[in-house]
Amino acid sequence: MTNAPGHRTSLHLVEGEAYRRIMSGMAPDTLAEFAQQLLNWLREAYPSAAPITQHSIENQIREIWHRRHDMIRGG
Repeated sequence: MTNAPGHRTSLHLVEGEAYRRIMSGMAPDTLAEFAQQLLNWLREAYPSAAPITQHSIENQIREIWHRRHDMIRGG
């Protein structure tokens, strides 16, 4: 059960993949598109992972999305 206190959800998987894609320059132009790509990736790479919505992904990665240009430049 991933909803129990102290247990991880699928968000840690998505956050790691989001960071990897941003650092390698693989992020699309919009947050919504990026979240959809990450959702598709999660469903394919981890089919038994806890369910998650695109909206939850957007909320989770919003901060790194807005800092992506600084992250790539090393700032």
